[in-house]
Amino acid sequence: MSEYQRYEFMTADRPLTQEQLRQVRRLSSHIEASATHALIEYHWGDFKHDPLDVLSSYFDGFLYWANWGCPQLAFRFPHGVLPANLLANYNDLNNVLALTQHQDNDTLDIHLFDEEPPDQWVAYELGPLMPLRDELMDGDVRSLYIVWLAAMGMMGGQYEEVLSHKIAAPPVPAGLGALTTAQQALIELLRIPQEMVVAAAQHSAPAASPIRDDPTEWLALLSTERRDAYLRRLARNEPGLSRQLVTELRALRPHEGVAAEPADVYVTYATLLEESRAVKARLEAERRERVRVKRGRHLRDAHGHADDYWQRATEAVERGSGPGYDEATKNLVELRSVAGHFNESAQFTKRFQAWVAPHLSRPAFVKRLQAQQFRLPPIPQV
Repeated sequence: MSEYQRYEFMTADRPLTQEQLRQVRRLSSHIEASATHALIEYHWGDFKHDPLDVLSSYFDGFLYWANWGCPQLAFRFPHGVLPANLLANYNDLNNVLALTQHQDNDTLDIHLFDEEPPDQWVAYELGPLMPLRDELMDGDVRSLYIVWLAAMGMMGGQYEEVLSHKIAAPPVPAGLGALTTAQQALIELLRIPQEMVVAAAQHSAPAASPIRDDPTEWLALLSTERRDAYLRRLARNEPGLSRQLVTELRALRPHEGVAAEPADVYVTYATLLEESRAVKARLEAERRERVRVKRGRHLRDAHGHADDYWQRATEAVERGSGPGYDEATKNLVELRSVAGHFNESAQFTKRFQAWVAPHLSRPAFVKRLQAQQFRLPPIPQV
């Protein structure tokens, strides 16, 4: 496959102005842009601008991927809506995770530089990943832990310190056993094995119930100066203001009756890797059992409708075409499997020998039956 690179940008808080849209369309001759979305694709060459600068200036989300791997996902946030210590538990991943604070906004960059390309072509899109931005602003850090799993997997075969516990593990966040659709999309983008996520979820507490309080009850706790500041920012139509206000109000509310958060649980990647092997074996056994049950159900249904299969085989072979012969052969193979499952192979053979006799003059059909190792009566010589 030839070289392919894809840059995608999206807005969330507000659409681009007409002037901003004109500026965006001048970024590349390959660009397709609207007030809420921009897509740039290259089969040769590169984007001449820093995507993170474009993100900070115009958009709220960015996704890059190429057919050689190295995905990059980034989000823009209203300044200060994310805590400055958001990545405190991920200091060892400063080449993968970066939070940059600007004067008007902050950007979170996720970039796995060394990830290898997938075995099969997969077209990733930004849309399913955009809800991660809101989740992070709501304090849900499961996506950061997912990135940590991906980064450790990427480095596992290269750095002994990953397996010798020298790289610190972040606390396992609650709710890994019930991931959101966006978090599942992130797992697919970063190609994290299912067994690794399940192994981590074994150490994860259930997600906390949503807070049911009414933040407006705590407005009186804000100082006059803070209330005036929020009104000025509201007048400027500042994005993300509501979320920042609610966060500040909840920090001011009385804590009587608020349940204490569970203690942090830390699990090394080496431990997760070991546990994932057992999980993989269990998942594979469960998959085989599902296949077995499904197949058994199908065979029982086919056994109850065997005459229909014989009739379809007759109609198909009498069409006298290659597709017809293929369909007839497929029905006969299924009937043979059903007979074997119900210990009726002798009855099938007897009926097959009588059924096939009128069709032995069809060489193309006979060839297909022989390829499936059917026992044929003597073929009459022409």
